[in-house]
Amino acid sequence: MYRRTAAAVATAVTAGALALGAAGAAEAVPGTGFYARSNHASYTECVAAGRAGYNIWGPVFFCEPFSVDRPDIITLWVRY
Repeated sequence: MYRRTAAAVATAVTAGALALGAAGAAEAVPGTGFYARSNHASYTECVAAGRAGYNIWGPVFFCEPFSVDRPDIITLWVRY
């Protein structure tokens, strides 16, 4: 009986740790209506692409790192 209980607790703790680890790796998506348009090597390049697309998506855009693991890639988010 003790072994079954210990095994069940260990399984639950492991599952919880895995879920928290996966949740920490997930990235937040901007609000409704924003779409990832393109990825760039620098923030300046991203802003230039955002301004160049003014006629397509207007003045509402922003640039942010792709993820915590890949801060060297900058994503252009636009609102159509």
